[in-house]
Amino acid sequence: MAESFSEFLSAVSTAVGAVAARALKPVPRVSQHWESVEQLAWFGAAADHHLTHVSWSFGKLKSRGARDGKRDTVGVFSITRATFPEVDDEALRLQLEALVPSFTDGATRVFLQRVTAQIAAADALLELQRRLGCEVSLFARTDAVDTPAAPPRWPEHARERVTVALAAMDATLRDRCEQLFESTESELLEAIKARR
Repeated sequence: MAESFSEFLSAVSTAVGAVAARALKPVPRVSQHWESVEQLAWFGAAADHHLTHVSWSFGKLKSRGARDGKRDTVGVFSITRATFPEVDDEALRLQLEALVPSFTDGATRVFLQRVTAQIAAADALLELQRRLGCEVSLFARTDAVDTPAAPPRWPEHARERVTVALAAMDATLRDRCEQLFESTESELLEAIKARR
């Protein structure tokens, strides 16, 4: 179990990287709508429990006026084998599930898996930003790509259950979760960046 968190981080980073590589080679029916597809201007992700969703932008769509601060994107896609055949989303789900102790109750399990998935998605985005130089963001929901995700907080009604589960989890993951719960940043990606 000691290496499972780092293995999960690596697997998510590989999956996001595979999607970004595919994004960088848009098919003609996608390319024709953008002013340029030479490079990605933005790449974003959102993690919700075991699914990671992604979106990206090449900047500005052709013949598009101002959109009140909203970015133009290709849409939002779930990282699943059905959409991206090179990614094994079932293996990612199993890795994520293994990171939370089996004795954990359902609500606590879902909460900790979501936080873990968010950490992994953020790490993958920051690696992508380093490699590609594009803007990245961890967005709040699939219907809110322009809204940054907020850091998770201690669920006060379940603090004891979360504490018990964390005590049995990978030490690095436990530390990262606890740091996020105490974060004063308003954006999750910034909170993670500050503690990497």
